[in-house]
Amino acid sequence: MKVSIFVPSNITGFFSIKEDENPLKKGSCGAGVLIDSGVKTIIQTLKKGDDENHQIQIRINGKKDPKNELITLKTIEILKPHIIKNSGKFELKDDLLINHEINVPVGSGFGTSASCSFGTAIGLSKIFNLNLSNNQAGQIAHLTEVELGSGLGDVLSQTSKGIMIRTSPGAPGIGKTNIIRDKNNFSDVLILTKTFGEIDTSSIIEDPKMKKNINKFGLIMQERIINNPTIENFMDCSYEFAKKTGLMNKELLKIVNELKKCTIGASMAMLGNTVFAIANKEDLGKIQKSDNLKAIDFKISKIYNDNIKID
Repeated sequence: MKVSIFVPSNITGFFSIKEDENPLKKGSCGAGVLIDSGVKTIIQTLKKGDDENHQIQIRINGKKDPKNELITLKTIEILKPHIIKNSGKFELKDDLLINHEINVPVGSGFGTSASCSFGTAIGLSKIFNLNLSNNQAGQIAHLTEVELGSGLGDVLSQTSKGIMIRTSPGAPGIGKTNIIRDKNNFSDVLILTKTFGEIDTSSIIEDPKMKKNINKFGLIMQERIINNPTIENFMDCSYEFAKKTGLMNKELLKIVNELKKCTIGASMAMLGNTVFAIANKEDLGKIQKSDNLKAIDFKISKIYNDNIKID
């Protein structure tokens, strides 16, 4: 058996942290954009002899990666009680190979841990005939993220579409989102990204002083985007949040300021050492003429307005 799940990347522009004793209700509000680059998780059974021990093999882009397989292992751990409840025990009849094909930088503000966990939960539900809804699988992924400190709102965002506002925190089925719309769902605009390194998400969201600063400005931006839900305001709020919280370093700020001259808007992806901008196609020519930007190899994606894809 083989199942493939594509979960889009989520770029958060700004956020505020919502604590709760119930991890399903813990999360973040804010706003972000889904892009058509992300993670395809492929899970397949591998036949072996009946007398052999069966194992789960995890691969990241086809290779063993002990650091980045932790999110998948934690997802399996949280999912096990559901499998036991369904079949009476957790038993592998064949080897399982889980391969995450990731086409965005890891640890850089694209929500890859959420994409990997979400894809794993959906895929294993299919393999073990658990019949979990996407919201139920998303709750498992959200619990995984919260427990590992790797994210708070990406999973909820990935159940939405396009540019969205997380209006209430929590896992899918608990938290809520509103989609920022236009007449053609922004199908004619592009997302430009460039990553300059990783940021440890847990080191930010678990730091009391940083959390206080994030919440102060995140709540201000939340009110502004709700009152004026436009693509331009989303980028303006994202830029102001990144600057006022001090999360954006001088290197990123310099590039972002140049991008703002050529595009609809630019800022830093939360939480990653990544620049992102939203641009019209004609803006690409302006970037190529900019002495400060033309040498930068930006990745170009489109806004994702579809559902999670399962094959």
